[in-house]
Amino acid sequence: MLGYLSATYAHVRARLGGQQVREAGVTAVEYALMVAIIALLLVGGFYALFNAVQTKYTDVGDCVATEPAPEDCSPAGP
Repeated sequence: MLGYLSATYAHVRARLGGQQVREAGVTAVEYALMVAIIALLLVGGFYALFNAVQTKYTDVGDCVATEPAPEDCSPAGP
């Protein structure tokens, strides 16, 4: 009887020990997915910011290039 309990305990311990290793692998995959999503959000944010700044610089450059200042080149309010 003691041999049977010892074998059962060893089996349960082996099964639970394997679970910890598999859970660590899943956690690494989850962290990799979070990093990938954050990277995509950062790239999207930088792209939107770049477009906004580029548009503003183009508008200012067009106002500077025209000799008499058109009405739409007046400075913005505070």
